Amino acid sequence: MTWPPAAATPAAAGRWWLLVPAAGFGARMGGDTPKQYRQLGGRSVLEITLSRFAGLPGLAGVVLVTGEGAPSGALAALDVAGVPIHRVAGGKTRAESVRNGLAWFRDRWDVLSGGLPGEGLAEWVMVHDAARPCVAPGDLHRLLAAARYPDGALLTAAVRDTIKRVNAEGRVTATVDRETLRHALTPQLFPVGVLLAAIERGLAAGAPITDEASAIERLGLSPRAVDSATDNLKITHAEDLGIAHAILRRQGVLHD
Repeated sequence: MTWPPAAATPAAAGRWWLLVPAAGFGARMGGDTPKQYRQLGGRSVLEITLSRFAGLPGLAGVVLVTGEGAPSGALAALDVAGVPIHRVAGGKTRAESVRNGLAWFRDRWDVLSGGLPGEGLAEWVMVHDAARPCVAPGDLHRLLAAARYPDGALLTAAVRDTIKRVNAEGRVTATVDRETLRHALTPQLFPVGVLLAAIERGLAAGAPITDEASAIERLGLSPRAVDSATDNLKITHAEDLGIAHAILRRQGVLHD
């Protein structure tokens, strides 16, 4: 199969883009404010998340996929070291929101660059959850160095607990070898054209797309797993805000 073209690596491309799906509400968090706009040390979770990417070499811009529910002024205040932030409307699911963000490269790239429609498919894009403010810049550097066309790469964390396989009655049937198991984290880094094709095919087939790598895997590709720090927390429940606050203080991001 022929994949949409891109440079062999983000470094060879000379630049890459950040795509942040931030259209969800986070029902498990509770309350009236989407979790990405909750406050940590006087800043929103989304603001802190974006700040972790500021100053990374090659960052060309941000595609922020948003939905309803953002507090007044929350989006206007966002800044990532002066790089442009382009807003795109989200979809009903996370996969649809990521698809909408990727389609921006295909459909509107000619307006941005003065080039031909579709040229944006050759770009590299790093997809990161809005509610993961604790990602370490050092892990981002290693992810950028590891990605190769067309398979890409993603941050992962080793499974530390003993894992059991159970049957329909809830009885343990086996202990799984955890040496080959990893938690899939974000960011995940892929060529735009390859990832867009993967997600569009997955959505058309009604396949569950739990993360970008799962869509890539359905194409027969094998993303590289880049083990990272285990404190790359995704804020899901209300108690995660306190845990994230403690991690960010330890990392020197928050000082309150």
